[in-house]
Amino acid sequence: MSYDLIAETIPAVTGGLFDFERDLTAAEDTALGRSVISILAAYIIETLSLMTDPSDGDDWPLYISSMPDGDNVKTDCGAIYDTAGVLDGKLSSGEVVQHPGIQLCIRSDDYETGYAKIEAIALALDDICWNTITISGDTYLLQNISRVSAVVPLGSERGYKRRFLFTVNFLCSLRKIV
Repeated sequence: MSYDLIAETIPAVTGGLFDFERDLTAAEDTALGRSVISILAAYIIETLSLMTDPSDGDDWPLYISSMPDGDNVKTDCGAIYDTAGVLDGKLSSGEVVQHPGIQLCIRSDDYETGYAKIEAIALALDDICWNTITISGDTYLLQNISRVSAVVPLGSERGYKRRFLFTVNFLCSLRKIV
């Protein structure tokens, strides 16, 4: 006589109190639908008004995931990058709790101006607590932005004597409001 251990054991373990179905819509509801850095860039530009959209041609443009160079790019500018985040585990609903990592970088032709700019942005992001921003009809709740480094002066940019770089890192908690 043969005995199928898996066929006999699995229903016994998963039945009764342990019988459940995972709600896949919960995972879909937690998806942001756009990158974290694009959400924070929009917040820094539109809500804080501490940087500008590069397409506007104004002072202090904020770029996403790169800091371009060239004759048509302002020296005083910034870029926001994705960095390593932190995973805090998983809720019983199946949602993975994560805090994406963000790095803000500022370039300036004057040391004091560059330092003051990144410090002002860092202090403004420190104050975020349950703020919202709407982008193209989608609303995002910025629950918290936690600074994980002080402002770090990186010295002058390679190949330039008078272009200074500064950076600061954050972890963030945000979600899309459905």
